[in-house]
Amino acid sequence: MTLNNFIRIFITIIFANYINSKINFFITDYYLNFTLGFLVFSYWVFTLEEHLYALPSFCIGLSIDLLSGSPFGLNALLFSISSYIIHSYRYSFKIFSFLQVTIFFAFLSMFYLGFIHIFMNTANFSYLLIFLSFFLNGIAWIFIYILMNRFKKIFYK
Repeated sequence: MTLNNFIRIFITIIFANYINSKINFFITDYYLNFTLGFLVFSYWVFTLEEHLYALPSFCIGLSIDLLSGSPFGLNALLFSISSYIIHSYRYSFKIFSFLQVTIFFAFLSMFYLGFIHIFMNTANFSYLLIFLSFFLNGIAWIFIYILMNRFKKIFYK
């Protein structure tokens, strides 16, 4: 992976995380939480031929920790673990349907959101928020996959 491609990937993830923070400000009152930055990261790990392994995932997670003000290393740890899980099932995804892949990434984003809320909101942990966000993130994965495929064809070389 060239440095130019890594910078493009990094900018898309940071931009998605910024949009994520703006959207979550409004929808948290309705027991929904959106993990757009994590889903874009998962898309890149899932589709790249030059694999996005643990070290770049860890660095991207650390930068998101610094920019978002979350506990230092939390996103880095979760991004590294999710990168490992996605790479473990990389060849199994070829026999899955798109619906099964969507459910997998919805579950992965649900666990990501659950760990974030366990470490940051232990007093206000809500199972309803996690459950409803599963459906929101599953629907969002479909749109992210379609839009990021177009982005990848145009800008990623």
